Amino acid sequence: MRVGGADVDWDVSLALGYKFTETISAVAGYRAVGVNYENDGFVFDVVEQGPIIGVAFHF
Repeated sequence: MRVGGADVDWDVSLALGYKFTETISAVAGYRAVGVNYENDGFVFDVVEQGPIIGVAFHF
């Protein structure tokens, strides 16, 4: 009997960043995450994907 944990899980992303000033930067890209999990009749086999974007303020 296996307890917890996915059979397969993975995470892939590609992103580009840009530093506008010494205190502000941004990143934009694409990310995909896959999970294949089965436990006691429950099945969660999914790939989620889509754009990512972020802004950082450096102190």
